Amino acid sequence: MSSRLAYLLSTNPASERTQFSKRILEKIGFDVIIFLAFAHPNKLLSHKLSMMAIYNMIVHSNQHFIYVFEDDINVLEPITLDEIIEYEKMASMFLYLGICKIHSHDDRNTYNSPYTVKNKPVKIITGDIRGLHAIGLSKEGAKQLAFACLETNELYIDVILESLLKIYPSQVVRYDLESNHRGHKGIIYQDRDRFPSTI
Repeated sequence: MSSRLAYLLSTNPASERTQFSKRILEKIGFDVIIFLAFAHPNKLLSHKLSMMAIYNMIVHSNQHFIYVFEDDINVLEPITLDEIIEYEKMASMFLYLGICKIHSHDDRNTYNSPYTVKNKPVKIITGDIRGLHAIGLSKEGAKQLAFACLETNELYIDVILESLLKIYPSQVVRYDLESNHRGHKGIIYQDRDRFPSTI
């Protein structure tokens, strides 16, 4: 049976939002590690420093692909880890399980790949997105993202990652799905109705 690590970033591991997100990920089949965010008065800097620490752990891990989630997630349909790994096989650097499109009304910077998973077309994105709530990274992808974070004063890592998509386009797991917030696509979404942003 396949296994994959999933880091779950949290400011309070005992919170309902963290435990709910952990259950979602474990039901999919992930081995979940809750990562306690670094305390800092600047919440954006806390987020960036915490994510960079996770990326560096991925770089030095012995696994090819590892996943990183924020603690405000939910799932639109049941999915198994084996199905997610089918997308992973096409990805060299990054893999999105959910995105927030900047222009929700169109599909700019989005195109079809020649692949399908369970008869669903696999979409590829090259930009025009936000969201860091559900991503997968290869060791090289984590290395590139960690380096890019060091090279800029930009605090929003989803903006930094978007700039890398111009070089390394990324697949989206179940792009055909959309939450009740228009433009929020993919199998895993930020459940803003249930969990307000903490940044």
